[in-house]
Amino acid sequence: MNHEIILRPSYSALKCMLNTGESIRAETGAMLAMDKSCEIEGKMQGGAWKAIKRTVLTSETFFITTITSKKDNSEVYLAPRATGDIEMLDLNNDSYIIQGGSYLASEPTVTTDSHFTGWKGFLSGEGIFMIRAEGKGKVFTSSFGGIWKKELSAGEEFVVDNGHIVAFSGNMKYDIQKVGSGVVQMVTSGEGLAVTFTGPGTIYMQTRNLRTFAEALNPFVRERTRGQGRGLLGNIFGS
Repeated sequence: MNHEIILRPSYSALKCMLNTGESIRAETGAMLAMDKSCEIEGKMQGGAWKAIKRTVLTSETFFITTITSKKDNSEVYLAPRATGDIEMLDLNNDSYIIQGGSYLASEPTVTTDSHFTGWKGFLSGEGIFMIRAEGKGKVFTSSFGGIWKKELSAGEEFVVDNGHIVAFSGNMKYDIQKVGSGVVQMVTSGEGLAVTFTGPGTIYMQTRNLRTFAEALNPFVRERTRGQGRGLLGNIFGS
């Protein structure tokens, strides 16, 4: 399978060129366009239990979309849910841990399952489960904002806010820790928990945090909701 990431970095989409019999697995709703000769099917990957874990634990979709080409040089276009970039991870009988919501697609030779990160992740607001992708083949991840890559040498440490993680090498050591020395520091800095990685390994990070972006929009959403409520009461009581 050949691929090309187009329209990057802000509005990236994935273009796949499939030959006869080749397939690509993607998150439900990721299909943007495809040749009419392709077949699309939604099914549970790995059975019902794995599908339930994907949905409940990692915020991914219950079904996986499989698109299969019936002729050579078929075009398939995929797009992520958030505005941002796409990055290809090339697995060679190894693994990557992917943040929930960042998995976009993969070749059928790659398997995915939920990955427990520890109970500290529950306190960070980012969840305690991620996705482990392993096997041999291409995995495509998406981000909110741009993606940049950081290579760590053996013993090198690097701290990343939980909300900015896209993916990291599956064999890397990591520890979820509190940022700052106390509650006051956490509140005044606007930070909570972060992940300390220890090399060797590779980290992919995103420049924007979807959670903090949503929090920034909350005052506007509440104001609009209050305005709609006043408008509804006015209609009821004739004011």
